[in-house]
Amino acid sequence: MKKAIRSMIIFPLLLLTTNLLCAQSEQDTELVNLSFKKVNNQIEVQIECKGDISYESFSLIDPNRLVLDFSGINKVSTQSVIEINDVEILSIRTSQFKPGIGRVVFIFADEIPHYKIEETEKGLMVLFWKEKTEEGEKPEEEKKPKEKIEETIKAEEKKEEEKIEAVPKKIVEPKEPAFPAIEEQFPEEEETIKKIAFGLSSGYYFLQDEAFLDVYGKGGAFLRAEYSFLLPINIKSFDVWTSVSYFQKMGNTTITQEEVKLNITTFSLGLRYLRQISIFTPFAGVGIDYTVYKERYPEDFPIDSVGGSDLGFHIQAGSYFNVIPSLAVKLHIKYNIARTTEGDVGVNLGGVEYGICLIYMFNL
Repeated sequence: MKKAIRSMIIFPLLLLTTNLLCAQSEQDTELVNLSFKKVNNQIEVQIECKGDISYESFSLIDPNRLVLDFSGINKVSTQSVIEINDVEILSIRTSQFKPGIGRVVFIFADEIPHYKIEETEKGLMVLFWKEKTEEGEKPEEEKKPKEKIEETIKAEEKKEEEKIEAVPKKIVEPKEPAFPAIEEQFPEEEETIKKIAFGLSSGYYFLQDEAFLDVYGKGGAFLRAEYSFLLPINIKSFDVWTSVSYFQKMGNTTITQEEVKLNITTFSLGLRYLRQISIFTPFAGVGIDYTVYKERYPEDFPIDSVGGSDLGFHIQAGSYFNVIPSLAVKLHIKYNIARTTEGDVGVNLGGVEYGICLIYMFNL
């Protein structure tokens, strides 16, 4: 009877103790924390667990995933989603998949990278890396001893190079060449505007006075001699231009058709701006003209020959075309303004000329 009573007392106590231990065990199994860090080109994920646990891993597709199921987990205290976006890992998700099973899922952008799972004192460490290393699928951490050896060798080689550089070297002065360099014998000529220029030109002069047009037609040829020199200033783009031109044209009076002759001589002084562009040197300028004219009639003509002079001005533009450094061809247009009075009659000596000139240029 006493044995039966003892059995009835001991059995419930054992059952109660077992339930308490199981309850305590269930409360102590927990997925506590999940963290990650990047080491070189690797992602290191730490999974911290509390209590005795076991795990199994497997992969899924669409999308590619790595799943870790922890048996014996009754509580998940980690973040439900952790974003990574590195080494092909998009995110990590945790959940209480089933009673007693905690799940950690790694979701990848493309293919599952290389990985290694290691048990630690606090749980698991999962290491991901993207490409295979030279030693197979070992992560970079396992190569550190080799890298240290290579760094040591490089450091020793650098010290040897510094020692060699520290040794004083005998300086050998270069000998002067027996003959001067070609560049010294024939220095390259700078592309600058020559300081002085002489030229002879010819062209066509168009008259503007209506009386002259009736007698002499539209105009005629002219001849000119010219001289120019650059101004001695810092801006070597302005020159002084001088010239003397001669125009002669034969004509007939409007009524008697008697032969008459017109001579116009013009002395010009101007200031021009020049700009050299490769072989071209365009220019533009203004100046003054002193014009002398003479209109000769036949000896038996009832009107005496007339003549006079006038001070006017001009504008001109054109361009030099450099054939060789000292020779150029110039094309230009020049507009002359000159008006005078003969008796009570106004005379327009101005006009427009187009010309071509052969120029010789040099520096002093």
